Amino acid sequence: MRAARIRCGDRGQSGARRSIDWRWLFGLALLCLASGCKDPPFTDGLRPLPLLTSFDAIPREVDSLQPTFRWEAFPRTEDLKVDKAGRLAAARNTTYELRIWREEEDTPFFPAELVYARSGLTEPVHTVETPFASDTRYLWTIRARFELNGEPRVTDWGGMFWPGFGRRAEIPPRGYYLFRTPVR
Repeated sequence: MRAARIRCGDRGQSGARRSIDWRWLFGLALLCLASGCKDPPFTDGLRPLPLLTSFDAIPREVDSLQPTFRWEAFPRTEDLKVDKAGRLAAARNTTYELRIWREEEDTPFFPAELVYARSGLTEPVHTVETPFASDTRYLWTIRARFELNGEPRVTDWGGMFWPGFGRRAEIPPRGYYLFRTPVR
């Protein structure tokens, strides 16, 4: 588990996407599990509530086509603990950004199309305003925006990532939180 990394400004989600063959990634993950890998996937950034377990890669079923998402509030206790200089205590005007993608059909766990985005959320909870398609897999992520000494800052987008794979290899990266909508 890691504390949220903080960046100055917002570099956005633009840029070229470099694909990693999912079969290779899946095979490596299985090999890692079978060999007793000491480095399971870790979460980075804000996490959904209730908290995920380290191997919760199976999509969570939601009970509505307009689900409610909950996540950790920023700054978290663990962020404050690793902030030895105590700067995060001065964080002000925290808001959240939520992004949701439909999953790529041919490439599991990869965001295909951005279908929902909200920014300026003042609470760590949001109910989707427009219904999603039924029986569909989606990926979602969240990050915090805040001011620190009058300067804008953002946390990394939240997700689960395997050590050594470099979460920035693809834009947007695999590893966002998964959910599946109910059949209607």
